[in-house]
Amino acid sequence: MGINVTDMDATIEFYQKIGFEVIGDEEVDDANLAKAFFFDGASKLRFAHMRLPNDSADEALLDLIQWHDDRASGEAQADLIHPGLCRFSILTDDIQGEYERLSGAGVEFLSPPQTVMGRDGLKGWALLFAKDPDGTLFHFVELIG
Repeated sequence: MGINVTDMDATIEFYQKIGFEVIGDEEVDDANLAKAFFFDGASKLRFAHMRLPNDSADEALLDLIQWHDDRASGEAQADLIHPGLCRFSILTDDIQGEYERLSGAGVEFLSPPQTVMGRDGLKGWALLFAKDPDGTLFHFVELIG
């Protein structure tokens, strides 16, 4: 999952609190690479790859990019209503434990964990939403039932 960021160090620190590990972090000066990302006129960037420690090499990867260009500023436009990527999810077996652990580490959540049950009343989800330092929305999900 590619996420553009404005402060790589703060973003890495944030996702490390969540449990991600850095598997690559590099400064690049390559106009060809920027052009491949449809960012003409840019060339300098820093990228970091992060993965949860229990993920295998073929599972999800955070691909963080900080462009060193004034045009790459602002805050993420994350919401849960409009078309397009609106969030990413992290599956957990203990949503209350994640809430307590990360609240203690300074992560600010949009609300405490919320439980949503399916029509059968037996299966559902516990959800816990937060935003990263640039406003990218994500949530923890615990399957119930």
